[in-house]
Amino acid sequence: MISFLHAADLHLGLRITRFAKEVTNRIREARFQALEKIRELAKSKQVHFVIIAGDLFDDHAVDADLARRAFDLLESFPCRVFILSGNHDPLLPGAVWDRPPWNQLEPKRVQVLRDARPVSVESAATLFPCPVLRKTSLNDPTRWIGEVARDDSMICVGIAHGSLRTREDLPADDHLIARQAAQELKLDYLALGHWHRRQTFRDPDGVERTAYCGVHEPIGFPGATEYRIGWLPYSSGKLSELLDSGTGEILHVQIDRPGAPPAINAIEVRHLIWADEAHTLSTEAELARLIDEIATRPETERRLLRLKLTGILDAGAMARLDHLREVLQRYLLGEVDQKDLHIQPTEDEIHAVAGQGVLRRVLETLRQEARTHENGTNLVAERAMLLLYQIAREVSA
Repeated sequence: MISFLHAADLHLGLRITRFAKEVTNRIREARFQALEKIRELAKSKQVHFVIIAGDLFDDHAVDADLARRAFDLLESFPCRVFILSGNHDPLLPGAVWDRPPWNQLEPKRVQVLRDARPVSVESAATLFPCPVLRKTSLNDPTRWIGEVARDDSMICVGIAHGSLRTREDLPADDHLIARQAAQELKLDYLALGHWHRRQTFRDPDGVERTAYCGVHEPIGFPGATEYRIGWLPYSSGKLSELLDSGTGEILHVQIDRPGAPPAINAIEVRHLIWADEAHTLSTEAELARLIDEIATRPETERRLLRLKLTGILDAGAMARLDHLREVLQRYLLGEVDQKDLHIQPTEDEIHAVAGQGVLRRVLETLRQEARTHENGTNLVAERAMLLLYQIAREVSA
């Protein structure tokens, strides 16, 4: 029996341009913090080894300090760590893998899988690594496995980085892997990297032997159709599979013997919590409940929250949005999109703050403008109306 952890797409050194420097640094640091959780899992689960199926680094030319930190952390693992190159960190001449400390001949724990050849582990398993040599390729990286002799008494684990050919519209140069590679190559498990959300695939016999583990730490807001962090994948196509689920997890795999179905369990290891939420509001009470709920969430320093608010509120309720923004300042990142949240002061509110003079006539005019359907005009009028309403309330207070 063998037990191991399957991770991939750690993207250490992730390049982000969307946020302020402090937030960016925290996001980059979180990838190391999640990697430390993987180390603790390897210890608590007493696994035989750890697999990183490509894209340990976000780029093959990461700086020396980051490369050293990653190496030292992986060397501190309680077991061997097998690392495959990916399309972000391919085995190009002069890449991070050719520089200290990664070019050491015999590290204690870390082994970079530089060659397409079998590797024996624990006298019980054989790894079949498929290293990535360039960012794009038209070849199936697993093809060589079917051409080598093997010991049928060993558990066979393939490791590859690319797109499983599950449909015909995948980019041809995205290191495409045969859909039934695990069965055709007689593998007990095929550990894949490249797609950023966890997925498992059944062989024709109904057994799940092929799996993407997803990212260990989220890269963007879950469910978004784009990243909105200033980072882009190196794939030549826009694949939905490269958008992660926001969970941040790895797989714990156990295989009793050759031919036995793998036991595959997902384990969450993320550090940061990303959330992209939409709320429709119609009353001040609903807004108050939302503010209270957001204010009482635990570990706000680990949270990145993007709110999209829609609906129609009276001016008194809209004025409470400042309180919502104050609450969000406790978060690592808090953003509010309120362009589809509209203001509608009541007659009583207008009378109360504007009286019968010029200010009331201005507010009435703005209210009429806010009801128009001209693009942009209603939004400008609503914002102006809210500002005048707030000023009038402060003056009359």
